[in-house]
Amino acid sequence: MSVAAKTAKTAAKKTRKSDAKTKTARPAQADSRVVTIGDILAHPVHGPVRVLAHRERTVRGERREYVDLEVIGDAMRISVPSDDGQIVGMRDLLSEKEITEVLDWLQETAPERPKRETWAHRMKSLTMQLQSGKLSERVSVIRYILQASGISPKSLAERNMLRSALDPLATEIAIARGIEKDAAEQLLVETAALGAPTAEDEKVAA
Repeated sequence: MSVAAKTAKTAAKKTRKSDAKTKTARPAQADSRVVTIGDILAHPVHGPVRVLAHRERTVRGERREYVDLEVIGDAMRISVPSDDGQIVGMRDLLSEKEITEVLDWLQETAPERPKRETWAHRMKSLTMQLQSGKLSERVSVIRYILQASGISPKSLAERNMLRSALDPLATEIAIARGIEKDAAEQLLVETAALGAPTAEDEKVAA
């Protein structure tokens, strides 16, 4: 590759990174909402959930309202506190515009991790990002692992983390677009691969 071509490629990458910083990348903010049986919302950790029932339970001697939820694509059922039928922390499923924003962000090259960062520290950092419940952090974890290690990382811990990060988002996109989950997952994997550094990029960086 000529010097001019390398310079042009580097400039294009810088432009994409600059554009990524200015994008909203904050789709579907979570807030308080009244829910009815059958509603489908996005849980910050488990992904898409369906409202099954409103219940009252006694907790430490006090009657409290709860909403029972079914995690879509999983046998898990969870209950969250409610107040007059309102629950906090859920959001609507991603709109098509928001899905496009997520995909645009996913294809950006992931920021480099600190060179002296240990594997254990990196895994702890990624785990904290995922547990934050923020969609932006989930996308960052997916992007980093896929671009650094591919769809099948050598580490079992990384494979499990990738699966935990990927499944809820793939399920949400599948529901929102009316496609199979496998197709949504493939879309995420292929999109993230667009930002993976090439061997030529690594030589330039070195």
